[in-house]
Amino acid sequence: MLEYLYPLRTYLIVSGVERPNVMTADWVVPLSFTPPMLGVAIGHTRYTHGLIKECGEFVVAVPTIELLREVWIAGTMSGGKSDKMEKLGLTLVESKSVKVPSIRECQANIECRVVKEVDVGDHTLFVGEIVSVTHGDAFRDGRPDISYRFVMHASFGKNFTTNSGERFSP
Repeated sequence: MLEYLYPLRTYLIVSGVERPNVMTADWVVPLSFTPPMLGVAIGHTRYTHGLIKECGEFVVAVPTIELLREVWIAGTMSGGKSDKMEKLGLTLVESKSVKVPSIRECQANIECRVVKEVDVGDHTLFVGEIVSVTHGDAFRDGRPDISYRFVMHASFGKNFTTNSGERFSP
């Protein structure tokens, strides 16, 4: 039934410190301006779920359509069974305010500390207070440049689109 909500914006969630993991997520939502907070819903059985619970921090990275291959791999491989970072063409860099790394190739990295966990059926909604943000040239003065072809949406399944309406498949 949730497929009727698609297309949804696609993000990469970075979790873990000693062996960081990257997961694709569409279920990311803004929650508050003051303090700045967002929520990300992660399935109870996902490897990322355990890493966020253990560390209490995560990074929401904003990929461009040029990272479609990495988005697909991060969303179809389990980091609990193998080290995804060996397969991904992504560079992890030190974050400004959290221990979890950020992704150099992404247009924004939103660093969060978990302030609340809400059990919502087969997922946990991790509420994160945004403690720092870094961004690339797709943002001007902290706001997205909508003429920049970077907004990636999952259209359910193997279909992706951008803010320009172009369609892509991995």
